[in-house]
Amino acid sequence: MNLIYVENLIKEYHSGEESVAAVDNISFSIDLGEFVAVVGPSGSGKSTLLTVLGGLTHPTGGQVVIDEIDVYALTAEQRADFRKEYIGFVFQSFHLIPYLNVLENVMIPLAVVDAPGAEKTEIALGLLEKVSLADKARRLPDELSGGEQERVAIARALVNNPPIILADEPTGNLDSTTSHSIMALFRHLNEEGQSIVMVTHNPENLTYAGRFITLRDGKIAQNSEALKQPLIERIPINN
Repeated sequence: MNLIYVENLIKEYHSGEESVAAVDNISFSIDLGEFVAVVGPSGSGKSTLLTVLGGLTHPTGGQVVIDEIDVYALTAEQRADFRKEYIGFVFQSFHLIPYLNVLENVMIPLAVVDAPGAEKTEIALGLLEKVSLADKARRLPDELSGGEQERVAIARALVNNPPIILADEPTGNLDSTTSHSIMALFRHLNEEGQSIVMVTHNPENLTYAGRFITLRDGKIAQNSEALKQPLIERIPINN
């Protein structure tokens, strides 16, 4: 079942009279439950594509259809509601609020949810348990390692139970051992049914995805199944 369908997608940026196509007339689909990595050299359009998929950057042309919803046929307000329901974002720089503790950071997306505070706390603690951080729920972000902060960001992205996680260079600021730990977590979430689209510059991360799309100069150069890393080679989620 197609969860994401992209057709003839174009995103151009203009500087004076010149225009550059960061995404240049590409089409592809992603099924429910897939883990797709988007790779390519710097400037190939990876991050632009991710922001367009997430409803953050209006394309110049083409369509993005998610769960049969034409994302850019929605009004700006409708797109904001769509993002809350469908998309969880994970970024390289974590974007944690330094004066809120781990639990409070995870609960931020629940601020607009009409539910009792105790229920919101239970949901957030359950996700911290999933990412092996329940024992650090009351710590501040600067009391955590980089890998722990990234896992907080992942828990926050999952808190509204979105069908899609969009991750932009989630291991870009981490050492290799911690990177493998984070990728093992993503793969575990995917095996539980989470759909993930991840931009990465690290070819080692491809072993955790089910498929990869290579961009070059805004076009799709390759769309292939990845070689999955055997389960016995996974790094424990404890960094």
